[in-house]
Amino acid sequence: MNPITLEILRLTVDKSFHLAAPAFTTLRQTAKAVGVREQYYGLTDDNSSQLLWIIEWPQKTHSPEFQEESSHFRQQINVLDVNLKPISWLVPFRFAEEVRPALTAPICEFAHIVLKEGSKPEMISESLHKTFTDCYYARGFTGGNWGIATNSNEKVCIYVLGWESRAHHTEYSKTALFDVEINKLKPHYAPGSMGIFLRLTRESS
Repeated sequence: MNPITLEILRLTVDKSFHLAAPAFTTLRQTAKAVGVREQYYGLTDDNSSQLLWIIEWPQKTHSPEFQEESSHFRQQINVLDVNLKPISWLVPFRFAEEVRPALTAPICEFAHIVLKEGSKPEMISESLHKTFTDCYYARGFTGGNWGIATNSNEKVCIYVLGWESRAHHTEYSKTALFDVEINKLKPHYAPGSMGIFLRLTRESS
């Protein structure tokens, strides 16, 4: 089992965009050509103009030239976004199997906790982790994990969570257990904290 970096790209796309768009297909093929074996993508449930593209970068192919904003690869990603400013978070995991039960679930949730100035992960590490582990008590939870985006100055925590349905998450969010750690974390929230839900298409090579 080898370490991976999960890149979570969020783009605002034109109303005419479709998942089979040639420009998007070409970008995914470029990622494949440098060793990416797993990619996931989809339009979000609550905003059909928002595209999430998840690239599972193997450690050995997560090359600098694919991260530099001036690279052709990044410039082509920018063009897909109507504002030319896609959001990208890089979250490391010990191995792909940590998050695959979420990425392949009927519904995948990307929960973002953005920490305000003065708040650091180590201050609230127990609550950050227990927010994830408590999900295993929820009906319809399929697995996943969480991590801190390495390109966020330790300010963005991202949870990759799988659910059998959106209704299962809604049901869990109304329980006392859900509130226990969330209430401890809320004082540390900054704007941008959110949950994004979607059905992902898996592309393997």
